[in-house]
Amino acid sequence: MLEGKTFFFVGAGNICESMVKGLLSTGTVRPGDIRVSNRSNQERLNFLRNYYGIVPVDNKKSAAGEADVIILAMKPQDIYSALQELTGAVKENQLIISVLAGIPTSLIEDGLGLAVPVVRAMPNTSCAVLESATGLCAGRYTNQDQLGLAAEIFRKMGEVVILEETLLDAVTGLSGSGPAYIYYLVEALEKAGENAGIPRELARPLVLKTLVGAAKMLLETGEPPEVLRQQVTSPNGTTMAGINELNKGNFQGVIRRAVLRATQRSRELGRIIVEKQCAQQ
Repeated sequence: MLEGKTFFFVGAGNICESMVKGLLSTGTVRPGDIRVSNRSNQERLNFLRNYYGIVPVDNKKSAAGEADVIILAMKPQDIYSALQELTGAVKENQLIISVLAGIPTSLIEDGLGLAVPVVRAMPNTSCAVLESATGLCAGRYTNQDQLGLAAEIFRKMGEVVILEETLLDAVTGLSGSGPAYIYYLVEALEKAGENAGIPRELARPLVLKTLVGAAKMLLETGEPPEVLRQQVTSPNGTTMAGINELNKGNFQGVIRRAVLRATQRSRELGRIIVEKQCAQQ
């Protein structure tokens, strides 16, 4: 499905680099099939060219017109200026993939003024190690083959879940922001280990392997997390004592509020961008 396809990235940040890495890992996409533009940072483009062999471009219209797949990977607040630059170059037989948080597919479709297929994606920062959890949804003009092509691209970077666009902000709050929640948990566990007398340099490998092992148990056994938790939690044992302390702090409630607030913020950011553009017109 990817063989013979050409790609144009608008934006050269971390998500762009991770997607480039994933595409090249297939062996079917060649560095010369990938073109990348950036708003200003020429140094970044030089790095991507020297490290991955991709083709940096200045003429966005020309690059967009020649690509099979156009990936919008700039900052969300730059969406309107990017669409302006692409208008007239994009054709209805091309696929647009957007990784812009809070930006609906309809905004891109309307901004280009075409019945162009758009797929909205929300990967996370773990795509840097090809272990992303990515949510995908199709715009109104996207068919199943085009959605399948987008899914194949992101499967090179990890797990893909396809859902309705109404859930994409929730994906942002859950798995998009999720790595930060895990890093925060690791911070807390490391500090707790130190408080219990374990030096930080020894606590870290214990914590990290515990996380990896627990994730592997969930993936390989298929058991619900509550079942695995109960298997480890003996009555009146050490784990139960720890869980009781977490419950006193309403641990699950705090996590729920974090995900819901991040979801809400994703919606807010999308509205702010639209409202700001309307005020300038």
